Amino acid sequence: MKFRTRLVLTISMATAVTVTAAFSAASYVVERSEERQLDEALRAEARQEAAEVAASGKHALHISDRGGPEADDIGRLTKYAVIYREDGQMLDHTPTFTHGVPRLETVRHPRATAFDFRYGSEALRGMFVGIPGHPEVTLLLAAPLSDLERDTSFLREVMLVAALISIGLTVLVVWRVVRQLTRGHEAIATAARQVAAGDLGARVALRTGDDEVVQLAHDVDEMVRRLAILVEGQQRFVAHAAHELRSPLATLYGELQLALRKSRSADEYRQAIEEALDSARRLKALAEDLLALARLGADREPSQTPVSLEAVARHAAAWVERETSRRQVNVDVDTDGSSVLGHAMDLERMLKNLLDNAVRHSPEGGSVRVIAKSEGDTVHLTVSDDGPGIPEEDRARVFEPFFRADAERRRDDGSGLGLAIVREIARVHGGDVTLESGPGGKGALFRARLPAAPSQVTASTAGV
Repeated sequence: MKFRTRLVLTISMATAVTVTAAFSAASYVVERSEERQLDEALRAEARQEAAEVAASGKHALHISDRGGPEADDIGRLTKYAVIYREDGQMLDHTPTFTHGVPRLETVRHPRATAFDFRYGSEALRGMFVGIPGHPEVTLLLAAPLSDLERDTSFLREVMLVAALISIGLTVLVVWRVVRQLTRGHEAIATAARQVAAGDLGARVALRTGDDEVVQLAHDVDEMVRRLAILVEGQQRFVAHAAHELRSPLATLYGELQLALRKSRSADEYRQAIEEALDSARRLKALAEDLLALARLGADREPSQTPVSLEAVARHAAAWVERETSRRQVNVDVDTDGSSVLGHAMDLERMLKNLLDNAVRHSPEGGSVRVIAKSEGDTVHLTVSDDGPGIPEEDRARVFEPFFRADAERRRDDGSGLGLAIVREIARVHGGDVTLESGPGGKGALFRARLPAAPSQVTASTAGV
């Protein structure tokens, strides 16, 4: 059942119960009020009748010919009256008892107390009163309940019709109000179903309504937008990964197929194997980068182990020592003893990728500078080089997986995953990495901002 239907039914049922209870209570109060009025009229009329009987002064007691008790909105009621002796003998009665007078023992009740009884097919309400000066005699005065019952029946019918109309109007009003109030929810649900069906272009686009619903619609649209970017990025990543893997695999397959096409000398076989190994080496490096990027994307648990950035920098520099020696590039490391919470191997890989990128883009005899300094609760780790730098139009994309500038593509240099891994490692550690121009506008400078280890922040604060 839909939320809208359930809400309408709930409110309508609550309204029906409330209206029914209210009308029932009102009907009960009116009935009891009319009953009390009749009792008071009976009591007053019976006492007045008894007084007139006693004042007649006659030897035989007789009922007067005055009318019955008067009820509001009805007028005088038909009078039923009987004078009984204590032994049950009837002394006088009104002509309204056309089929005989009821025996005293069948209707006896305490005096001045109203009670109901039936006379033939008619319901009566009566009351016994004593006659002054005649303790052995009692007077029964009664009036029919048919008029009051008709009033009560009419009241109940009116109440029932009013209740049904009220409930019907309530259902219509509630349905319109709930429909108006849940338009935003319905729009959000529709957009969610479209997204679940694969339409990542679906949007709620709700601009008017309750602030909370409008904000929820905006949040859902933002979530879908980011999901679309994520899915698009994953699709692009898979396509690029397949493309990058296909190239070394095709090269490896072609080299091995060419080597087996005809008999060759040992040197020729050796050369073919070396070329195949080179393609396999590229394929292995690409697979390792893909696995590293996938692991970083899945493992979001931060480490609580302090890691010295000086040790990380020294180990990373040792990793690229062979390339720095070949290109005669000098690597300078300057740290202030900063440390961060994290995984040492991941941080070393991050810095190694940055150093490898800087060394490859530095001219022979150039220098690469690694600086780690803490500022408050943040550690700034920068890697700069003397290379040509990165064009302004490419800076926003250098951290995208498989992105390579035109110059690198012409050299078939790298897989385009190194800097993507750098940013992912920085974000896993609660920071980020950005690209800036090098000192004096020369070269490139990568700046990683990482949260400092708590002990270092405490020490820094105490020093201040």
